[in-house]
Formats: sequence, structure tokens, C-alpha cells
Amino acid sequence: MKRVYEARDGLEAHMVAGLLEQAGLLAQVNGDMLQGGIGELPALGLASVWVADNDEDRAREVITDFEARQPLPAAPSLRERLRPTEHHHDDTRRAFRHGLLIGLVVGAVAVLWLLRGG
Repeated sequence: MKRVYEARDGLEAHMVAGLLEQAGLLAQVNGDMLQGGIGELPALGLASVWVADNDEDRAREVITDFEARQPLPAAPSLRERLRPTEHHHDDTRRAFRHGLLIGLVVGAVAVLWLLRGG
């Protein structure tokens, strides 16, 4: 058996295996059940598709054709790349509030110290 495809997840692996079977090749998915142990294992690259040694070349042709027909992901626009994320806004607000609180406390202590004759 030869590994001909490393999938992102089990669903993709079974989809490719089904595609190979439609082309008349016997395909086997391995590692797809390991994704249940994600806490201990890497989350991606566990599932793979295997075929018989003598079917490797034909399987790679089918997979290459399949990958060539997939649409490219749309690149984010300039506006999307420059727009800060909501998470960034939350962190900035939190940091501002903490800085303001610390500044008020330090300022109050300084004023009290000066009023007492520092």
C-alpha cells in the first residue's frame, strides 16, 4: 500500500477516497479516527488515503486533477487586512482601562503625599 494523499481531516480523506473509488481504484482511509484524541495529538494531518502499490500513479493523476479543479480561496481585501480584529479592540480597551485605573491611583497617592508636605 502507498499513501497518496494526506488530508486536513477525516471528511476530506473520505471524500478523496470516494473520488478514487469512482475512478475504479480501491482506496483506504487511515488515521481518521485519531482526531478524537486531539488533546494529545496534532489537530491536522492525521487522516491519509492509501491505495495499492500498482495504483499509485493513477491515483496521483486523479488527485492532481481534483486539486486543479478546486477554486482558489479569495484573498482578503486591503480593507479587511487593515481592519483591526474585534479581539484587538477588546485588548486595547482593557489595557486603556487598566492604565487609567493605575494612573488615577498613582495620581491620588502623589497628591496626598504633596498635601501632607512631601
